[in-house]
Amino acid sequence: MCTSLTLTAVDGATILARTMDFPNIDPWLPTTLPAGTAWQPFFGSTQTTQYKLVGAARHLDDHYLFGDGLNSAGLSCAELYFPNRVHYYDAPQNGRINLTPQDFILWVLGSHRSIADVAADLANVALVAHTWFVENKVYPFHWILADATGQTAVLEPTTQSLHLIDDPVRVLTNTPELSDHLSRLQAYLGNPSDLSAAASAQIGQHSELPTGAIPTNRFIRTAINVMGHRQPQNQAEPKRQRKPISHKSSFRTNKTAIRRPIITLPTTLAY
Repeated sequence: MCTSLTLTAVDGATILARTMDFPNIDPWLPTTLPAGTAWQPFFGSTQTTQYKLVGAARHLDDHYLFGDGLNSAGLSCAELYFPNRVHYYDAPQNGRINLTPQDFILWVLGSHRSIADVAADLANVALVAHTWFVENKVYPFHWILADATGQTAVLEPTTQSLHLIDDPVRVLTNTPELSDHLSRLQAYLGNPSDLSAAASAQIGQHSELPTGAIPTNRFIRTAINVMGHRQPQNQAEPKRQRKPISHKSSFRTNKTAIRRPIITLPTTLAY
């Protein structure tokens, strides 16, 4: 039950934020890797990060499993659960960069500076349905990406041929596909010609939004909050100057969920 979103300020600063409502025995730890760090994907030879990166990772037998992160070029990425939709390869493919789902974020952030760079490289990638080192499960993931330009895109491996999908509302939850979520959002708002204006009207009228933890309700609720509140001036704008989110349109999820506090990933790193 994960929810992710990106926000872009007037001055161009972009932040990717997410919840991690998924229990793990091993904790997610704030982790920084400098440029030039060697890492080992499950398949193939050792790779070296070209960019400094920071994110939330699990440390397992000297390997790093990133659930989300940001690199020094301003590219960020987060994985979210996507059950009953993924189509991975059954075995490694000759002449391809073979990655397990758990390898994907480190490959993205270690070797690319923008969404355009990732898009250009995806044809070389095969996502393989294989367990990752000490893990005992193949995870069904999809991914949200944002870069320093403010662009937001989603990778949904519903076929073995991979491509990025533009995410116009900058929100992602879980199954179903993004196109299905967008259709439901349009219908909920009455099929308006301007989604942002319709979302602003919902917020301004303190309208009741869908409640509960199911992915479709979380998507609608979060998208209306993202589009319906005013754009911040910059990354450092004090919270007290921002229009508060009303009780009826909050980002609340199921109180019984096991949650990791929201992590915000600004598109610049301090050195």
